[in-house]
Amino acid sequence: MNMSSRLNCRIDVYGKVKVINNLNENEYKYDILKSVWADVIPQNGNLQSSEVNVRYANVSHKITVRKNAIPNISNDMYFVFQGQRYDIEYFNPNYKYNDRIDVFCNLVVE
Repeated sequence: MNMSSRLNCRIDVYGKVKVINNLNENEYKYDILKSVWADVIPQNGNLQSSEVNVRYANVSHKITVRKNAIPNISNDMYFVFQGQRYDIEYFNPNYKYNDRIDVFCNLVVE
């Protein structure tokens, strides 16, 4: 199977963008940088409980993108796919396909 056919999910990449506020000071806010094609695969999940008997799920995903699609990828970026936010934990080169990056993310439930 061709790897490019697996990049079938359109995700939005968000990052910090410099803006000038009302006091003419530099400020950073998150804004969409671009949309890229990706492969989104759930990796694992577990249920966690807090002290007040609230349970929540911790779900991690592996998102594979082309290396040139996000050339300056960093941990302060995040992805949005189907209205859900995925915070970047870390990323590695894809060892099977040299032109890809595997980005490991946690699903954020607000």
